[in-house]
Amino acid sequence: MGINRKKHITVLVLLAFSALAVNYLSYDTFARQDNGFEAIGKIPHTIGGWQGKDLPLDLSVYEILETKTIIHRSYTLNNRNILLSIVYYPETKVDFHAPEGCLGGQGIKTKSSSKTINLRTGDGPVSLDINEIGWEKGSEQSMVYYFYKAGSFVGNSYIKLRLALALNKFTSTEKSGSLVRVSIPVYLSDYKKAEAALREFMGELYPYVIKAL
Repeated sequence: MGINRKKHITVLVLLAFSALAVNYLSYDTFARQDNGFEAIGKIPHTIGGWQGKDLPLDLSVYEILETKTIIHRSYTLNNRNILLSIVYYPETKVDFHAPEGCLGGQGIKTKSSSKTINLRTGDGPVSLDINEIGWEKGSEQSMVYYFYKAGSFVGNSYIKLRLALALNKFTSTEKSGSLVRVSIPVYLSDYKKAEAALREFMGELYPYVIKAL
């Protein structure tokens, strides 16, 4: 067999293995929706003293995010209002839409940073790496926290998320991935008050996220 022919066969074999790997790591649109609805259904409408109300979403949002398993819910306690958004993929999906991208192009000024926050949960203290976005549009201001979850990984790193998703495909029966986002209006530029409310709510929410998603 000639050298060129051997090289040609080698290339074909490599392409075949690559195709199999891509197929195995593919992220099917609207896959395993029943499992997804069961999972997000474990996030209750009452979290601590916070009372939640589901908000409608345009059908185009589900198409853009390529999943129907989404929570878009307003929680209220003592005249404080927090918006919870969870985008859940029952079958692993890598190309998450970061909140910064959603806010861009809407005339909204944003300032992003990463930080570690300490939460007081019913299961004990938790240190959580989150991404923070402060945004303003005209006289309106808001503070946003978000993080990712994929199996045992919980944090703010998109790179680590991708690695966890890929690894879970090969090593775990748990192949889901989630984006968890909470936001609160900021009144009179009092970011400390808004941040305190977000952390209080997230301390109540966190155990449900860990057990459900």
